[in-house]
Amino acid sequence: MTQTFPKFVVKDSVSINDKTEILNCFNEHFLSVGSLFDSAETFLTNSCPEFSMFSGDRFNFVPFSVYEVHKALKALDHRKPPGPDLMEPYFLKLAADFIAEPLSILFNLSVKTKEIPSVWKSAFVLPLLKGGDPSVLTNYRPISNLCVLSKIMESLVCDQLKEFLYSNDIVSKFQSGFRKKHSTNTATMKVINDIIMALDKKLYCASLFIDLSKAFDTVDHAVLKNRLLSLGLSEHAIAWFSNYLNNRTQCIKLEGLCSKFVAVHKGVPQGSVLGPLLFLLYINDLGQNVSDTNLHFYADDTVIYCYGSSLTQAIETLQKAFVAFQHSLIQLKLVLNADKTKLMLFSKSKKVPEPIPVVSTLEGNVIEIVHEYKYLGVWIDDSFTFKPHIERLVKKLRLKLRFFFP
Repeated sequence: MTQTFPKFVVKDSVSINDKTEILNCFNEHFLSVGSLFDSAETFLTNSCPEFSMFSGDRFNFVPFSVYEVHKALKALDHRKPPGPDLMEPYFLKLAADFIAEPLSILFNLSVKTKEIPSVWKSAFVLPLLKGGDPSVLTNYRPISNLCVLSKIMESLVCDQLKEFLYSNDIVSKFQSGFRKKHSTNTATMKVINDIIMALDKKLYCASLFIDLSKAFDTVDHAVLKNRLLSLGLSEHAIAWFSNYLNNRTQCIKLEGLCSKFVAVHKGVPQGSVLGPLLFLLYINDLGQNVSDTNLHFYADDTVIYCYGSSLTQAIETLQKAFVAFQHSLIQLKLVLNADKTKLMLFSKSKKVPEPIPVVSTLEGNVIEIVHEYKYLGVWIDDSFTFKPHIERLVKKLRLKLRFFFP
């Protein structure tokens, strides 16, 4: 994956074309994302939420075996570039037979001492243009490249933690992200099937597709540690995870040039193995106070949907659930993106009345009603014709087929 320097970027209405300054602008921009909640002063809270405590045997690390480390080394993608430790995956994979044992000693020592080498907590970040004007910083997303040895250890930790979570049935039943036998397909089918069954019963359905602003980057470390304790992790394990999260740094790397390394104080590490799982646990109880409604997550992609014999009834139920959901977001210090959150109304044979009741945020922003929405890669329309999805798919296939049939 490659990216070149833009000719210039705009910061505070000033054009910047010096490459060193451009790198620093990217770094400042990506770091500012984690402070979104700090700027949301209306509902600011500095307290950690109280979670119900796990009552079983707590999670403790089991020593990593040489076999496990060897297997992880052999599974490396040798095409990936090295991280800040400059260790090439290709050579690590090639030397697996010789380095598996010393690495297992190193990994077990990390767990025992509850410390991670500082270089393992650093990242090279590539600013990737999503589209639009290349001079606009918000048109870029960060792609992190972490140390290979750190990711190997993370994979071993992740396997042990997942085994504990799933054997104790800790992960929310509403969550499909990063789980075995779950995928975007199963999540999409679940939501669509629920709504169609309600329509078959001649009910109205109101669905709210919720978008969070940079959810992975705004995770509060103090809240996360409190969450891990409530979910059954031992004090020793939490101390290791605290060290893993604390004192992380990143620099922007572009065309062989690097910015200075700067501290990252919030969020789970982007591009890491543990990051997605830690976020899943962070929001594990997010929907527990949302009643009389249906709720489903795929990582941070959230949909709330309600039924009713009338559209007014369905929307009023949805509004109550949305209010409760927003209060939960505030407790977790996550930020709702009201502009990208959308409302869709479904009815099989009944005409939608006018005026339509509104759904609004705590601040009073009215959520836009749409007739189609892209949910986990599938364009859903309010009549379930799937015509918008088919049309886009046909257009994409036509572009690809031009290479074969010019």
